[in-house]
Amino acid sequence: MAATRRKALPARPKLKTQIVRAATGPAAVRTYVVIGTVGLAALAIAIFGPKRFQKEVLTPVQNKVSDQASQLWNDAKPLREQIGKLFERAQSHASREKLARGFQSWIGHFRAT
Repeated sequence: MAATRRKALPARPKLKTQIVRAATGPAAVRTYVVIGTVGLAALAIAIFGPKRFQKEVLTPVQNKVSDQASQLWNDAKPLREQIGKLFERAQSHASREKLARGFQSWIGHFRAT
C-alpha cells in the first residue's frame, strides 16, 4: 500500500486565541468597567443604606458633574453659534446634509484617535 499525502489545511486561529481576543477587546473592557461600577454601587448601597448613599455619594457627584457640564456648555457657546451660522448659510437641504456629514466625519476622526 502506497503512502498518501494529505494536503495541509490552512492555519486557523485556535478557539482559545479567539476567546482571549474577544475577552480583551475594547467592547469587553467597557463591559467589565460597567459591571464593576454597578457592583461597587450595589456594595456601597448594601453597606451605607440607600439614603446615606444618596446623600454622601450620588449628590456630590451629581453636583460636580453638573457644574462641569454647565461650564463646558458655556465655553462651547461661540463654537455652537458659529456652526449654527454655517448651517443657516447652507441654501439647500442637500448642502446642509453634506455639511452635517462633514462634521460627523470630522468628529469620528477625533473619536478614533
